Amino acid sequence: MWQSFLQWVDGYSDGVQLFVREHSVLAPLFFLLAEETGLPLPVPGDFIIAYVGYGLSKTNTSSIWEATVVALLAVLIGATILFYLSRRWGQTAIKWLARFVFLKQSHLDKAEKLFARYGVWAIIFGRHIPGMRVPITVFAASSGIGYPTFILSTFVSTIAWIFFYLKVGSRYGHNFQQLFQRDTGITIVVFALVIATIVGLHIFGIYRERHAGRGKDSSK
Repeated sequence: MWQSFLQWVDGYSDGVQLFVREHSVLAPLFFLLAEETGLPLPVPGDFIIAYVGYGLSKTNTSSIWEATVVALLAVLIGATILFYLSRRWGQTAIKWLARFVFLKQSHLDKAEKLFARYGVWAIIFGRHIPGMRVPITVFAASSGIGYPTFILSTFVSTIAWIFFYLKVGSRYGHNFQQLFQRDTGITIVVFALVIATIVGLHIFGIYRERHAGRGKDSSK
């Protein structure tokens, strides 16, 4: 089974690399837009950007500034789509997840108040935490932060991030084949662990509620 997984990772990473090499400007638009709208991808966006930088350093088909603009537009468009989707359904999704892991409404209220108070800084710095870009967009929309504040904060957070990874890829990307396959496998494993953690919290919540119910029955 593990061997089959590794073979799938190799085939997947080869396909992604081929797409990035042949479409050095279209690739970040496609992958980053998909990631920002909330679609789970086994390859992190910063790695895609770095690989684009590596490709640009070898082919010189377009400039790093063109790639920066395209990647930035992809992020802002994708984040905008998810923001307005979250305005409509974000609260429902958050409450469903909270009930699934047995969080109380008071916990959600405190989190929303904190996010509304420090939302700008949470967006600017929190987007650099792996796996947090999508949740931060959902929380921003659900906590009542205005779209102009959100998109400006996202722009400030993203512009330096994109340029940095493009430069890193162009300078240090000579061994990307091995790193790409390794990070793809790690990302998939981390995603699976997140799902397992959520399910584990749900099972623990069920056990705790049943144990509390038995305690009340025995005290009567």
